[in-house]
Amino acid sequence: MEERVDNNAVTLILHGEQLGVLENSVSLLEERVNVLENTDVTMQESLDALEATDVITDDRLNELEIAVNDTTVQEDLSERVMNLENITSLQTNEIDDLVIKDGAHDNDIAAIQDVNNKFEQRISLLEGSLEINNISVGFHARLTNRDLPVGTPIMYDDVIFNAQGGYSPDTGIFIANIPGLYYFEQYWVMDYRYPGISLYIWKNNEIQCYSYGNNYADGDNNSPSCSATIELLVHDEVYVTSSGVSVYSSPQYTGFTGFLIKAYV
Repeated sequence: MEERVDNNAVTLILHGEQLGVLENSVSLLEERVNVLENTDVTMQESLDALEATDVITDDRLNELEIAVNDTTVQEDLSERVMNLENITSLQTNEIDDLVIKDGAHDNDIAAIQDVNNKFEQRISLLEGSLEINNISVGFHARLTNRDLPVGTPIMYDDVIFNAQGGYSPDTGIFIANIPGLYYFEQYWVMDYRYPGISLYIWKNNEIQCYSYGNNYADGDNNSPSCSATIELLVHDEVYVTSSGVSVYSSPQYTGFTGFLIKAYV
């Protein structure tokens, strides 16, 4: 009997322990259920938030669709686009105008530089003119030999003066080294013992003037001469020739002279 009581007691103890284990398991299950319930609440809240956001998004989309479909909005956008295009076009035109003006300014600068260069050249010419106009150009030469060549330059050998050295007694020719207006004269005395002759002033190959002397029966001598104002360029030649063979022999009676009146610069 006592043994049975002991067995029952052991059984009760085991049942009590099992009950405790089951109670713990129930408690854990309850806590798990509470966690799941809380999680479900959180998920529901998130879902509600998402649904609210979706409603806001739908409202925004509806507003955008209404705005797109709204003719006034479209016209406003079109007008703004046109205004922007007009502004862009105006800016492009302004840029083109600035490019044109820049080119015009370059041309103006080039023109001013050209004018300045011309002024400098003119100043240089005027300075050269002043220098040239301050230079004396001229000569006076006489003949010591009565015998004359025919058709070739007479070499007036007795040179009184020869400013700038344009006249050569070795050739009888004056060569211009300054362009300008010149005066020339040849004079001589006719020897009555010989037939009449003429003396000519030449510019290059053209006669400018001539003088004629005749022999008179009474033995009187005459003194022909001729003069000419001649335009000369650099290297032009002026000289005297004779158609006869003799003039009066005294040097002071026969000569050739010339000088610069005005330089061309």
